[in-house]
Amino acid sequence: MTATPVTTTADLRTFAEDAATYFDRSRIAMHTMDPTELTALQLDALRLRFDELRPRIPVLDALATEQHIDGIDTIDDAAPLLFPHTVYKAYPTRLLVENRFDRMNTWMSRLTTVDLTGLDVSGCTSIDDWLATVDERTELRLAHSSGTTGTMSFIPHSQIQYDRLYRIVRMDVLPDDDHTGVDVVWPSFRTGRSGIARHATAMAEQIALTPDRMHCLHPGLLSADVMFLAGRLRAAAARGEAGRVEVPPALALRRAEFTEALRATGPGMTAFVRRLADELAGSLVAALSTWDVLSGMADSATEQGLTGVFAPDSVIFAGGGSKAGALPDDWAERTARFAGVPALRFVYAMVEVMSLNLQCGAGGYHLEPWLVLCLLDPETGAVLPRTGTRTGRVALYDLTADLNWGGIVTGDLVTVDWEPCVCGRTTPRIGAAISRFAGPGGDDKITCAATAEALDEALAFLNGEL
Repeated sequence: MTATPVTTTADLRTFAEDAATYFDRSRIAMHTMDPTELTALQLDALRLRFDELRPRIPVLDALATEQHIDGIDTIDDAAPLLFPHTVYKAYPTRLLVENRFDRMNTWMSRLTTVDLTGLDVSGCTSIDDWLATVDERTELRLAHSSGTTGTMSFIPHSQIQYDRLYRIVRMDVLPDDDHTGVDVVWPSFRTGRSGIARHATAMAEQIALTPDRMHCLHPGLLSADVMFLAGRLRAAAARGEAGRVEVPPALALRRAEFTEALRATGPGMTAFVRRLADELAGSLVAALSTWDVLSGMADSATEQGLTGVFAPDSVIFAGGGSKAGALPDDWAERTARFAGVPALRFVYAMVEVMSLNLQCGAGGYHLEPWLVLCLLDPETGAVLPRTGTRTGRVALYDLTADLNWGGIVTGDLVTVDWEPCVCGRTTPRIGAAISRFAGPGGDDKITCAATAEALDEALAFLNGEL
């Protein structure tokens, strides 16, 4: 199937906001457009987003004004308007420490079309409280990063973005005519507002469909506050100031909550894997997690002699790399052996954009068509030609973003092949070797890999404070 060239704003909007409908629910169609046609389609949608969002997002308007950019004639023209990934944590860290969520609202309102300045957050005594209030009273779904650098990014996604993404992910799990739910294996906290925890909620709503089909390591909340504390502890330790970290009183009062969470997510993995084998033997399942967590599941399964647990057409998405250092060479094979699937489905993903970019049989991660890629020269920042094979810094524009400017310059160094792939896909593909640029904020991708370790460090510190 070849998509019809776009001629109307309505068509552009459908492409940007509802790719499943635009491509008639065909994953093949999404990734086999003529590259020239796809570039033209992306450019038109990018123009639409710029024209609509510039008057409504103060930071974008200021950036365009400073650079005398009034319109976008080529995709390269948009490159100077893509935000550095650090912009979403460019607030004074003390605002979180001191619970100044009114000022956090003012800061966030400069980055989104949603005005949070009138939102009453006077009763919020924690980051979790603040994020919950934004969830309950606005259309925003702020997704925070892991905070490993001592502070957190907050990306202003929307609920509808998650819904639309997981209607597409569902196409990777079930046939088009299957409207039943699927058992979802989630080896982490049932809820949370980190980049990856937001995906748990979306999987529950769009893939599991019913609560009894969500199988989680821990039934509770992955606390943004404990992740923030753990990140600050590590950053302070690196500066030789570990004993000077301030702890809000409300966080200290939650020590019992964190103790229980640590018990469940640390030693609890063995019991969780055993429960999966008992309850879901032979079942079709979908799972998404980081390499570290999946490797830990494989270790527990190996110790218990568990193999071939799920149906062979189950889908195990693996993303996020490893923050816990080198993993065993055979971790992916052992995880697949435990699950009973031919292989894991590796994805390239990040908190800033809304997609799970799947790896093909040839080893490349094909970018979803709603992601506009600009590859930047690592030294000069100039946009590299969209031809051949090039190595540079990833910069993306997420066309699904309708409440914020979807352009982001990442910290990822990759090799991109712009030519059609031997797998048959024509979308740009990123090579499997992905590295991070060094420097402040360089290690801030979505992860729950260090959750148990972070809980342990935070709890030890809280106990020491008490």
